[in-house]
Amino acid sequence: MYKLLFFLHKTDDEDVIQFFKDNTVKKLEKLIGEDVGIAYVESNLLLEQKFTYYCEISVSSKEEMDRIMHSKAGKELNKSLMDFHKNITVIAVNYNQEKK
Repeated sequence: MYKLLFFLHKTDDEDVIQFFKDNTVKKLEKLIGEDVGIAYVESNLLLEQKFTYYCEISVSSKEEMDRIMHSKAGKELNKSLMDFHKNITVIAVNYNQEKK
């Protein structure tokens, strides 16, 4: 399994929050063809960067993620994240491969 985790940086700016919900999450849903749930981040005490919301997408492998990220929907997502990247942290997790 391969996952992309999206964390929205802590903010009170409603425009940023709405963009995350209405743009980023909707593009993720279009990308994988499923609903993407949003979770409120209650605590991350050990990290300097604080977060407001979190969501994730998952597919069976890194190769599948690469394929969908090169699709039209993937390119639209990447384009929208170009200006928004300062407001989010994205972490890729690969369950299929251990670091040796």
